[in-house]
Amino acid sequence: MQTRDYWRGLEVDATRIAQRTQSECERELNVLASAFNLYSEAFARIPESGNGEATIARLAILSQSLNSFHVMISSAVRGFYVQSLVPLRDAYENWLSFWYLAKFPEEAFRWLDPTWEMRPPKAETMLKSIDHPSKQSQSKLRDFYTELNRFAHTDPAVVLSRLERQGDKTMIGVGIRFDPEHFQACAYAFSLWIGNFLDAVSSVVPQADAWHDNHKAVGEEILSLIEEYNVNRGAGPAQSNHQESDAG
Repeated sequence: MQTRDYWRGLEVDATRIAQRTQSECERELNVLASAFNLYSEAFARIPESGNGEATIARLAILSQSLNSFHVMISSAVRGFYVQSLVPLRDAYENWLSFWYLAKFPEEAFRWLDPTWEMRPPKAETMLKSIDHPSKQSQSKLRDFYTELNRFAHTDPAVVLSRLERQGDKTMIGVGIRFDPEHFQACAYAFSLWIGNFLDAVSSVVPQADAWHDNHKAVGEEILSLIEEYNVNRGAGPAQSNHQESDAG
């Protein structure tokens, strides 16, 4: 029996979905692309001086998270919506690590020593240790992390995304299909967190650099997208979850 080439078929479907995403979700993609490009550009603006362990670890964290955002965005563009959200939990933990090391640079060895005994603190420990503008913002971050865990572990959110009712039957979806609402939900989460990372990287770019002017413009685009998404969901005007550089 000849086996159908499902791998190639899925790749063809992903390419077609990417084309529809680029056509029908242009605004979301433009905002994400602008934020990603600005994030990338920051590395060329960061001074070479300061090679302490904490600086090395923090910049490596930013670099790793940049790649993670590319994986997330490109996966969602191609129709892998649930899968694209899985790396967001790692990005969240990296964001906490960045600010934790800003406050406790002497603990950089925990990120640079590969032995198990020297592991970084748990996310909850770092969340409690870094500075927050308010107790409310800390609570929101904890709730967000709880939600992200649903996509990183086995959970009804994973199973239910594969099910569809057709009459009195429950059908199990195989493969991928274009869903603009699912992409917009992913873009909302990505824009929120890439915005938080832009706020983080802005703390290590010299304040006189023109990069900050672009950061302000892109930040306004991100906030506008977040507000529009919340309004369309009936949630009213957005309350930005950006922690900005006051988390350091």
